[in-house]
Amino acid sequence: MPDPQFYAAVESRRTVRDFLPDPVPQEALDRALDAARLAPSSSNLQPWEFVVIRDPATRQAANAACLDQAPARTAPLLVALVTHRDTWQRNRDEIVRIFESRGPLRPSQTAYYKKIIPLIYTTGPFGLLGPLKRLASRLISLFKPTPNLMTREDIRIMAHKSTALAAATFMLALRAEGYDSCPMEGFDPWRAKALLDLPRGAEVNMFLAVGKRSETGVWWDRVLMPRAWAVREI
Repeated sequence: MPDPQFYAAVESRRTVRDFLPDPVPQEALDRALDAARLAPSSSNLQPWEFVVIRDPATRQAANAACLDQAPARTAPLLVALVTHRDTWQRNRDEIVRIFESRGPLRPSQTAYYKKIIPLIYTTGPFGLLGPLKRLASRLISLFKPTPNLMTREDIRIMAHKSTALAAATFMLALRAEGYDSCPMEGFDPWRAKALLDLPRGAEVNMFLAVGKRSETGVWWDRVLMPRAWAVREI
């Protein structure tokens, strides 16, 4: 049987552009963040970070980096979704450590995390190995199905896709808690990176304004493209 509460959260989630000043309780935020951590990611490498902006001066600078959009100005809480391209090895090691704490590694786990993952994600000094791997995988794919042995840019795209999945889960969890959000891709990426003191292999995927919608928070009626444009069966 379908879960009506899930579909109610999906249906009632809207992009909200004006918020009430009511604060978001820490308990509700923590539950939504923990739900987001359950989101799927490529090889379970979880290349994301949620930066909850509390400091007033940092928040003011973040609002400016978000071009002073109405959601950033009015939301009681602002969260930056950060993508990390270079944490795959650290996270892979943690996955292996947890597996080993549960008992001996299965051969499939050893092969995947100790051999396949390094083969796919290692790009060499200055990323020079990446294009060679991609060319090799493309040539092999002419004869049999072959995964993309990724370049540095491929890894960046993978990390952003996985982070976006976590963001979507976070937004639905917030809605289930009775709170709203607005994902913002319109921001100054260079200022945002400097403001959050991100390392070289990290960048902001999006900012999320979080709070309760005001009476004017939803600007327009929902518009969906025709289902035939979005769904195709072959």
